[in-house]
Amino acid sequence: MVLAGRVDLGERRQAALDLLTQYIRIVDDPRRIEEWPALFSDDAEYIVITRENHERNLPIAVIRDDSKDRIADRVTIIREFWGAGGRAADRHYNDAWPRHVVGPVWVEFGESGEALIGANFAVYQTVQVDVSPRLLAVGEYRDVVEFSGATPKFKSKKVILDTSVLQDVFVYPL
Repeated sequence: MVLAGRVDLGERRQAALDLLTQYIRIVDDPRRIEEWPALFSDDAEYIVITRENHERNLPIAVIRDDSKDRIADRVTIIREFWGAGGRAADRHYNDAWPRHVVGPVWVEFGESGEALIGANFAVYQTVQVDVSPRLLAVGEYRDVVEFSGATPKFKSKKVILDTSVLQDVFVYPL
């Protein structure tokens, strides 16, 4: 589906929602983490920031990947350092399954045609050594989606955390 140059906002809205759905499906499955960078444009950014710092316009972020190369590096760090190259005995974390609960989602359009997506989220984490899932993070997504190629891509993915402290280490993208 080529969306560059199209004026049908309904198609663009659905394509932006489909991109967010694809993002959630990928980050909810640690086996698919290598697919994550492909969701971003070449000049993309991925930022995780506390609500307090976001609202005060402070540049201090929990994570600030300001290029697609850094986004791809995050996958390498997850696999090679945190995941110890796949050697379970050398891992720096327990196997965990994240679960994103997202909604409601709203889509608006900027003057240059990009989609502005907002959504509330909660991320739970089930660690294999625990009995119950734990709440990891709650907050809001504020995304910018561009339509310059064959498929929409995130130009900016901002994860705004409602709390300044997370309950646990997070390895996978929020």
